[in-house]
Amino acid sequence: MTRYRDDGYHPDSYGRRNYSSPQKKRSGAKETIQKKGKNQGKLAISAWNYSRGRGLISFSAFENKGSKYPKSQSGKKFITMVGELVNKRTGEVTVHPIIYCIDTGKCYLDRLDMVISTKAPNGGYFGTARKRR
Repeated sequence: MTRYRDDGYHPDSYGRRNYSSPQKKRSGAKETIQKKGKNQGKLAISAWNYSRGRGLISFSAFENKGSKYPKSQSGKKFITMVGELVNKRTGEVTVHPIIYCIDTGKCYLDRLDMVISTKAPNGGYFGTARKRR
């Protein structure tokens, strides 16, 4: 019977330890308050996503004088914003209207089937939306 040592050595691994490296971060999202300019003190959202198919895309949305503050029947607070999506690979810039839920930190880009979640762990999430039922 062969006994293995406790220090990570295994005879089949040729003396190398098999430690897994942390997974590379592919998206992020952040909610901030604007510090300069005419919209100082208003809400801003920035997000980014990297995928092999699309490359790097970034999204930024800002609260402005045309923003509205609707409330849902359940009492959640929302804010309407206009955001700009930039595809870094092609240079294409598109404008998207969004409704951002202040309580949950989420907004959906319906045309792209993507979601932004600023309160997700590890720096937020910007990626494909799971099917909503």
